[in-house]
Amino acid sequence: MTENRSVQKTKRNLKDALIYFLKEKSIHQVKVKELTEKAEINRGTFYFHYSDIYELLDELEDDVFTELEKMFDQYDENLSKEINPASLLDVLFFSLSEKREIIYILLGPNGSRSFSSRIDGWVDYHSRNILQSAFPEVEPEYHRLVSAFLIRGVIGTFKTWYETGQNQTHQELAEIIKKIIGNTVSKGE
Repeated sequence: MTENRSVQKTKRNLKDALIYFLKEKSIHQVKVKELTEKAEINRGTFYFHYSDIYELLDELEDDVFTELEKMFDQYDENLSKEINPASLLDVLFFSLSEKREIIYILLGPNGSRSFSSRIDGWVDYHSRNILQSAFPEVEPEYHRLVSAFLIRGVIGTFKTWYETGQNQTHQELAEIIKKIIGNTVSKGE
């Protein structure tokens, strides 16, 4: 069942207010009163939609992952036609860069541990699938290790890129990582 526009607007305002506060303080410090004042709704409306701030945060995270999956799937259509694991970096950085502000906030010091785990799992899932398709003859342990490396590399590079002013495109970020990795990912060695 789709929500009417009024409900969508109310929820969007609440999520925007939550993002605003997470820039400055942790989720544990955000109060419903200040959140509803910022969103310009009353507390009763908040509690009509959410039992607490954590439920709102969960929905915000779910929204981000829904959007990431849509972007990844759209961008991945070309990747699946010609399996090229090095292109995985490009599609990952594209997806992350499209939602950069909210992802950075949720990964940051005031963000959510569950979001960090979920983003790691998301990168792991997609990187292993592409690696296994490209190199089925390679041991699964290799895929697991490369995926672990990509998780830290992609997330760390994304955070540094955001913190330093986002001067590169997602393609340029992918190229930088490809150069750092060398031919290991692309050759499956």
